[in-house]
Amino acid sequence: MATIFDRAKALLRYRVGKYDSNAIPQELGIYAHTVAGAQVNEANAMAISTVYACTYKIASTLASLSLDLYLRNGRNVELASNHPSQPVITDMPNASQTAYDFWETIISHAVLNGSGYAIIERDGAGYPRRLLIVDYYEVDRMEADNEEGYIYRVKDYGMVQPENMLEICNLQRKSPIRLHRENLGLAKAAQDFGSSYFGSDGQMTGILSSDQPLKKEQMEVIQGSWNKSSGQGGTKLLPFGFKYSRISISPDEAQFIETRKFQAEEICRIFSVPPALVQLESQTTYNNVEQQNLMFARHTISPWAKRIEAEIDRKLLMESERPQVYSKFNLNDLFRGDMTARATFYREMLQMGVLNINEVRMKEEMNPVEGGDTHTVQVNQIALDRLGAYSDKISSNEQEQRPIEEG
Repeated sequence: MATIFDRAKALLRYRVGKYDSNAIPQELGIYAHTVAGAQVNEANAMAISTVYACTYKIASTLASLSLDLYLRNGRNVELASNHPSQPVITDMPNASQTAYDFWETIISHAVLNGSGYAIIERDGAGYPRRLLIVDYYEVDRMEADNEEGYIYRVKDYGMVQPENMLEICNLQRKSPIRLHRENLGLAKAAQDFGSSYFGSDGQMTGILSSDQPLKKEQMEVIQGSWNKSSGQGGTKLLPFGFKYSRISISPDEAQFIETRKFQAEEICRIFSVPPALVQLESQTTYNNVEQQNLMFARHTISPWAKRIEAEIDRKLLMESERPQVYSKFNLNDLFRGDMTARATFYREMLQMGVLNINEVRMKEEMNPVEGGDTHTVQVNQIALDRLGAYSDKISSNEQEQRPIEEG
């Protein structure tokens, strides 16, 4: 039987949306989140430059990739451009967002919070009519009493069945910000220290000394007057007998720069983003960056793309059409390399008959040419449908020459 306390918690949860009862004191700022003394949550973590850069890099990269529906018919695959779900996925998910804005937003929610949510509103035939992004803290994912296993409760909207909620999630739906508060807290503390240090609160800039004996009141007046004018330009006048000695403390001596760099690398490790892609490493070469781009594509973007594709297939396609219709990100752009590498790749594909000229031109967004649909192979670039006749001719010539050679 539910107690008054349980009912009060349920009411609070319904009124304010999702919350963590163990984190209420931290969220209200009653005490610091981390040992380093900095308060860290999903909102203020974006003020840490590396967190923002990693989140932006993942979300913007995925949102910029082509995402389409495909129809598989035996061994042939073609774009399902007439599928009812295609406009919602690739063009306009709702009246206020473009497809790029929608995917960038929901993916950034998933990267930061562990899950990103969008309500699926359907037409009379059951196909998605629009996708409405919901803030993470307004969604409560609860266990259901039926065989579905769980259900969503959305603040100011009501209950949403699992098939009508598009959920993009990361590993175990857990926020990396909450899991790695101490790491991020140290980065935030180092950032705050730098602001204080260069704002002169933590830096002693100089010493005033005098060869004359002074009373306490005189010292306080002179010190106050100097501090008041220290932030102003121009020439400053010292009382008779006073000397000013400047003191400079290098940030390197306090390991400030090294601490910030190490914590930035830790954040990159948390989000699985190579440091060079967020402008972190200063000593990088072209080859290093190229390799890190490939690592990012394989080990960061590809897993996220698979998660999103699986959720689209499960929620935005009819069960009866899933074996033939499927969604897919076009990751080819991430593996394209430079012009020389692409030219070598295309040359080999043409010589082996894997691609024809018009398919290569299409990949480079060029118009087709007449005769470019013919597949060729390396032997004098002969057409595939003539390869058999050519092979028979070669064999016939070899047989005719053999008696002459033997004689």
